[in-house]
Amino acid sequence: MAKVEFEIEIEAPVEFVYQVSQDYSVRYDWDPFPERIALLHGASAIEKGVQVLVLARNGLKMVVEFIPVSPPSIAAIKMVSRPFFIQNFSGSWIFKANSRGSTNAKFVYVIKAKKWALPWITNYFATLYFSKIIKARLFGLKRYCQEHR
Repeated sequence: MAKVEFEIEIEAPVEFVYQVSQDYSVRYDWDPFPERIALLHGASAIEKGVQVLVLARNGLKMVVEFIPVSPPSIAAIKMVSRPFFIQNFSGSWIFKANSRGSTNAKFVYVIKAKKWALPWITNYFATLYFSKIIKARLFGLKRYCQEHR
């Protein structure tokens, strides 16, 4: 199992940062990961139980389901349909206001490779890949929020 996490300070209020992170109408403006995102089964808002189709720019396709959603503090997902080499994936986006009026944003991903996929190698490369992605996403969110607050 691999765990990847990264935290960054964003000079914007926590409510704004959370709203931007979950607003799919601006997601492509800041997030380098998805090529396409679609709410499934007629959902119109992010809440617990909502499933989302994500097509990544690298070609990976997955369906994730929101588990806890607690605006403006946390949005967490688990993968319900995943690439062939992943057994489990979950992610949490955690937002906390700090004393300066800024937001500490932390992304945490937990990835477990399938046993037959040489998990020790797959987990190593998943850690490298998702470390790069998690940082790029947080820096993109920071840039967008600080330019549009």
